[in-house]
Amino acid sequence: MPESSQTISETVSAVADGLLGSRQWVEHCLGRIRDNEALGSWSFVDETRALERADQMDRIRKDGSALGSLHGCPIGVKDIIEVKAMPHGCGSPLMGQVSDQNAVLVDALEAAGAIILGKTETTEFAFLNPARTKNPHSQEYSPGGSSAGSAAAVASGDVPVAIGSQTNGSVIRPASYCGVYAMKPSAGIIPRIGVFEQSPTLDQMGLFATSLEDLGLVTDALSIHDSRDPHSIAAPRPSCFQGACSEPPMDPNFAILTLPYSKLQSRACTEGFRELADALEGQVEVLEAPPMFEELIRAQRIIHMTEAHRAFDRLGFVGSSDLSIILSKMLEEGRNFAQNEYDEALEIKASAGSFFQSFFEDFDAILSPSASGEAPLLSEGHTGNPIFCTVWTLAGLPTLNLPIMQGENGLPIGLQMVGRLRDDARLLRTARWFMTTLFDEGEA
Repeated sequence: MPESSQTISETVSAVADGLLGSRQWVEHCLGRIRDNEALGSWSFVDETRALERADQMDRIRKDGSALGSLHGCPIGVKDIIEVKAMPHGCGSPLMGQVSDQNAVLVDALEAAGAIILGKTETTEFAFLNPARTKNPHSQEYSPGGSSAGSAAAVASGDVPVAIGSQTNGSVIRPASYCGVYAMKPSAGIIPRIGVFEQSPTLDQMGLFATSLEDLGLVTDALSIHDSRDPHSIAAPRPSCFQGACSEPPMDPNFAILTLPYSKLQSRACTEGFRELADALEGQVEVLEAPPMFEELIRAQRIIHMTEAHRAFDRLGFVGSSDLSIILSKMLEEGRNFAQNEYDEALEIKASAGSFFQSFFEDFDAILSPSASGEAPLLSEGHTGNPIFCTVWTLAGLPTLNLPIMQGENGLPIGLQMVGRLRDDARLLRTARWFMTTLFDEGEA
């Protein structure tokens, strides 16, 4: 069995050397899924298909054929991502038909040798209505949303990596609540064809793992151009895996912004950031966020809700009794925004991109809370506030969750590290420096 401390790259090497079989790896993960069934992390698991695929991967290795970077690696994908011959549920009774094709990103994973075990639980159409998933650290608490199942599946050891999506805060926030590493790469890095469309301007893909190296490795496998996705980037880029494994040429500089919504932070989160600022003395500046941040938050709301209403209207879902009250209200809000409001919001989004490009001339990364604090109780009926991710997602910036803090209830609190657009490898390199310098050497 793979050791819990092993990276995916190390385990793939063990498979290549014949020290571990793909079938053994998959069987281990399937056993974990059965053991953790009460968490509700999975909407569908195809054990037969996964084992057949594992046997195929073992035959390929024995034949001496070339192996992919993810050869034999078990993976879960959020249930808004199409996987051929699996139900496409999207967390709603309005969906559930069996897909006849793979999403582009699923093809990319399988081309690298990965094995898709099944679909992880999502909130209703990746919005705010909570899923049935529980937090692995305490089942009384929320795992966050909307990539709840993917975060919980990695946190509980079901799989070494799982794929999610983020339109506002649905990768970084659940990673924070569940205490795992996560990455939302720059907008356009991972293609979205075959993923349920909520907001084409804002929808972005992300992933959960147990190390920075794993995030980099899987991001590289997913970084392909697809001309059918208008936001897909057709340009070479440095390896994220190499970034996660390398040292920066000089010590990085950080910015901590005092955000207009910083008052929402828990005491533990605020104190944690104060300690980080002290530990990074000489390499960090604490700055007031520019006034435009309030404007950016409103712009995100207008774009998100307007495009969601249009998408659901095309599907004929608007007004359906099968939609939750909370989603119906959000779609109605989107219907009521005028075209000129939407056009202005798009212009504001473009201005954010220009602002951050110049901002990162002085800083390697921005440090921000991933969420306001610990996960909320399930009984509160919500998945937590995504506000600490809103601006970064609107600008399409690459972001990481680093699981480094703990709240008063003993639950995880994540640090969000934000990098320059399309400089994802540098962000991972900076994060590696941060984790090894501050934590391996005990400076924070």
